[in-house]
Amino acid sequence: MAVMQAELSVARCALFMLLLLLPPMGNAVSRFVFTLDEISHPVFNVRTLQFDLVAGPQGKQLEIDIGEVAIKNRIWRHLKLQCQDFQLTRHEIACDAGRLRIAGKILPVTFRYALDPQRLLLTVKPGADESWRLALNWQNSIWQARLQISNGSNSLMAGWLPQDEHWPQLQAGSLNGVIDMAGRESEIATWAANLEVRALAFSDAQGLHAGERVVLRLDARATQKKAAWHWQGTLVWPSGEIFWQPFYFEGAGQQLTVGGMLYNDRLVVEQSALQMNGIGTIHFAGEIDRIGQRLGKISLQAEELELSTLFSSIIQPLTVDTALAETAARGKLDIDWCYQDGDTQSLVLKLQDVALTDTQGRFAVTGVNALIPWHSNQTAQGNIQLASGEILHIPLGEMETIFMTHAHGFSVLNLTVPVLDGGIAVENLEVKKASAGWQWRFNGKLLPVSMEKLTGVLEVTPMFGNLSGIVPQMAYADGVMTMEGVLVFEIFDGVAIARNLTFIEPLGRAPHLLLDVGMHHIDLDLLTRAYSFGNMQGRIDVEINDIELVNWQPVKFDARLVSSPGSYRKRISQAAVQNLTTLGGDSAASVIQRSFLQFFKDFGYKKIGWRCRLHGNICQMGGIEATDPAQHAFNQTEDYVLVQGSGIPAITITGYNRLVDWRELVKRLNHAIESGSPTIH
Repeated sequence: MAVMQAELSVARCALFMLLLLLPPMGNAVSRFVFTLDEISHPVFNVRTLQFDLVAGPQGKQLEIDIGEVAIKNRIWRHLKLQCQDFQLTRHEIACDAGRLRIAGKILPVTFRYALDPQRLLLTVKPGADESWRLALNWQNSIWQARLQISNGSNSLMAGWLPQDEHWPQLQAGSLNGVIDMAGRESEIATWAANLEVRALAFSDAQGLHAGERVVLRLDARATQKKAAWHWQGTLVWPSGEIFWQPFYFEGAGQQLTVGGMLYNDRLVVEQSALQMNGIGTIHFAGEIDRIGQRLGKISLQAEELELSTLFSSIIQPLTVDTALAETAARGKLDIDWCYQDGDTQSLVLKLQDVALTDTQGRFAVTGVNALIPWHSNQTAQGNIQLASGEILHIPLGEMETIFMTHAHGFSVLNLTVPVLDGGIAVENLEVKKASAGWQWRFNGKLLPVSMEKLTGVLEVTPMFGNLSGIVPQMAYADGVMTMEGVLVFEIFDGVAIARNLTFIEPLGRAPHLLLDVGMHHIDLDLLTRAYSFGNMQGRIDVEINDIELVNWQPVKFDARLVSSPGSYRKRISQAAVQNLTTLGGDSAASVIQRSFLQFFKDFGYKKIGWRCRLHGNICQMGGIEATDPAQHAFNQTEDYVLVQGSGIPAITITGYNRLVDWRELVKRLNHAIESGSPTIH
């Protein structure tokens, strides 16, 4: 036995074997056993090799036990190579029918090693149609290597991936192509790869990442010059599907072209491009600290990206619980982004003829053109133009404004948004990014808007007069909008006041609104003039407290309507009398139909009163009462007065139902308004 405690190159090891293992003379049987401590190469490293060669009349048999083989970060242990028909001449060592035992598997192997020129050919065939062929040539200190892969199985490819339960695992796929390397002594000077992955399928245990029928093509190469590697490559994705939570993509010719340098453990990306079908091309460059795994300086630019595809495939999956998740977009987008020292340094966006439309009909804007510049260390001026839009079917007119951006947000001094024949004047708008999220505040005015036009576009019962007022300080933080003060506006020749406004998740899927509203000295004639419900003349005061709307549907409020104090004309038409009976009973309608009152068009009254305390879906009704129904034991059978008659002719309307289903009540009132012929219960 001979033992070597030295590190040998592949060429020296093979030469030693050739000189030592010359064919024996006669019929004697010779056996040679020796051990190599290590074989080092820039591509691989082998430790603890034991060679056992038996040479006799029946030929030569070779058995090699390998303690460990390492190729980059992949390690195999306890390998065994057996060759029953080992050929040894002065010029070549060959094995045409070997077997390699590795990781519990036995694989067919062939290899040939020639001395002049020095060349090693190694072929492994794990399956009938699968082969891995390595050709290694060297002369003196210069060497070349080529690995040809034909139908490489997913099981072998999986061995090169991280074995982590959180990392996707391969289920199917095959690898074809060529990998070339060349170098001097233990250094790699160049390498190139031309590979194709077919029918790739993968998934993880959590179901967050998966791929089906994926095809990828890689063409990459690198050259070492002094201490730096110069590399470039192209990755093409022709077909297949990938889900990478929360994104879903289909392969359609997307292409990544990238190039750069690697030196001193820094990866530099230069003049690279990502081409995405239906979106456009994004150019990027940057640096990565491989040791600290930190991003250095990164820049990204793109022009005229197609916003419709970009929005649906990338932006919307990130906005699942907001109104943007149900928004369609179109137009063009330019991006210029710079990142350095762990944070964004600048971001400039340019919008060209952009339109956003909410699929639920809540808002829409068209003809948006904007320049939005932002820099971390300076202020910048931007502008935005809007051709038209609408919010809750209320049309918005053409507008244009200038704004200033700063390190933590942006501000607008004055902005007027046309609404029908009036508008909303926004003043001192300040938006900033805080640790808890985005915050903003503003105040302004509601310029006079025709109620007739407003109710017309909302397709509700027509109203008359103008809506105008003062908007107090409005603020938004942590997903909640609040009003600091009261909102005062004119409506129906009276005054309305909104108080205690709290708006939770206004752009969410289920906005939650809390507020109190008071209306004083409202003109009933303006309110009911065009209604088929009937005409009423007089003035009323309305208090609606503890209003709670969820997704714009009322779930709670306490509403009270009473005649305003003072002297004014008080009349109610016969049609209005009949429809008011919808609220509480059919007594008034019966009286009119059975008496001479049927010949009068309207009647006088002294006082009007109505109360509804809604909780859930039940409305607790009341009228002109001296005792607040909330202050005493509630009696479902106790009647109440809605209209107290006065003058000639006079009529009193009495209600009988104290507990009313809210949805049914609204249904009856709508029917009365639309048909002019109420259903009395």
